[in-house]
Amino acid sequence: MGVSGSLWLRCVLLRAAVLVVASQVNVPEGQCSNGGSSLVPSLLQAAGFSPSCVTAAIASCSLDVNQETSFIKEVRETVSQLKESVQESQMILNRPRHCRDLLDSGDTSSGIRQVYPFLKHRDASVTVYCEQTVDGGGWTVFQRRRNLTQREDFYRTWIEYRLGFGHLEGEFWLGLDILHELASTALQELRVDLKDYDGEHRWAKYGKFYVGPLASFYSISVDRYTGTAGDGLGDGTHDGHPFSTHDADHDTDTSSNCAESFRGAWWYYKCHISNLNGYQHVGQHDSFADGINWKHWKGYHYSLQETTMMIRPAF
Repeated sequence: MGVSGSLWLRCVLLRAAVLVVASQVNVPEGQCSNGGSSLVPSLLQAAGFSPSCVTAAIASCSLDVNQETSFIKEVRETVSQLKESVQESQMILNRPRHCRDLLDSGDTSSGIRQVYPFLKHRDASVTVYCEQTVDGGGWTVFQRRRNLTQREDFYRTWIEYRLGFGHLEGEFWLGLDILHELASTALQELRVDLKDYDGEHRWAKYGKFYVGPLASFYSISVDRYTGTAGDGLGDGTHDGHPFSTHDADHDTDTSSNCAESFRGAWWYYKCHISNLNGYQHVGQHDSFADGINWKHWKGYHYSLQETTMMIRPAF
């Protein structure tokens, strides 16, 4: 590019810069059309250009109006496209990842909602149930058992527990894949609500909750128990152990498959002090530890009427 070409490009870029800066402070376009206007030095210096650079550039500019207009039109279109891209990216970043985000945005009602939990796939949505009334709200429910006329079968396969099953209005398991995504980006707390057939309620809360990736078979990490139900996940019996189903045995009992023996799917060791995905016996049952059991409250021969497991960011 020759000297005249360099001069022309410099002047066009100068005019484009003037228009962009002027648009940010709402200066009418007509007032910026003359390169020698008194507004130009003020605008460019406010944008960070040095006074000597502005003076030299303005003094050297004498452009063909058609060339200038065409180039500046392209600059404007580029700036507009960039602005739209930034706005779209900001909108994606602001999508709710979980029910706590929805609560913080003013959605205080419990019910079925859409969230975007996947950091690597921010456009992928998941339908979840949000509990916004219990213990301050913000809870994303991942397991629920209810004494309904039509009960959900929880004696399911590994792939079903990975992907989830059931109905969000009734009984369901959200899915280990989604649970890992929800629990892996920030410190989570877990709340477990229990109800027996006499209508009595108990609860257990853990200030630390984490579910590992598939490579760890979704191993669980829980700590800092408080509550009224007793610590049914700690004591070394479930904390730190992978998830097992009847067709995918990851427990440490070499003589049997805990999930098969106790008709459930859980973070078994050898084997359990809680079994909330067990068989839906009604209250007292003769069989040993194969119901919806929470040993520290009702022992191994009582199957609970209702359970709810839910998580939210701890902070």
